[in-house]
Amino acid sequence: MGFPSVCYCVILPQPLILLLQLLDFLRHAVLLCLSSLGLAAPPAADDHPAYAPPPDLWAAEEETAPSSSLDTWPAPAPAAIKARLPAVRYADLRSRRSAAGAAASTTCCAVCLGALEPRHRVRELGNCAHAFHKACIDKWVDKGQATCPLCRALLLPIDADAGELSSFSF
Repeated sequence: MGFPSVCYCVILPQPLILLLQLLDFLRHAVLLCLSSLGLAAPPAADDHPAYAPPPDLWAAEEETAPSSSLDTWPAPAPAAIKARLPAVRYADLRSRRSAAGAAASTTCCAVCLGALEPRHRVRELGNCAHAFHKACIDKWVDKGQATCPLCRALLLPIDADAGELSSFSF
């Protein structure tokens, strides 16, 4: 059956709970800063998920057998992806799209779910033309992702003749 919840619950005031959560966050932030500076050993990955090293997605893809021709493309470095996806003001991107007669797209970044405002710097992806905040898509790429967070299209177009990422310009 089980025990009624009143028998084993400890009721703490909400401000005390918030204070404890803040102290825990500060402890993790200090440990992370010290370990990134080399002044302390990094905490164990099972201590907190934020300390777990990012998975090496490129190595996992190389070990598995490719299922299609798109799986065999060479994995570009995050710096190369960022260099080939220039950051522009969202207002400029919107005016360029309206001049080209493109349909109005969503004004929301699918990574952070924040609004895309005219003053924000955004990156437009090469294959699907989705736009994201520059900082959001940069974090996505730094984690080893090479596909659109919204539709999973490759971030950069592939040259069908050479089987490599084609160079394009905006």
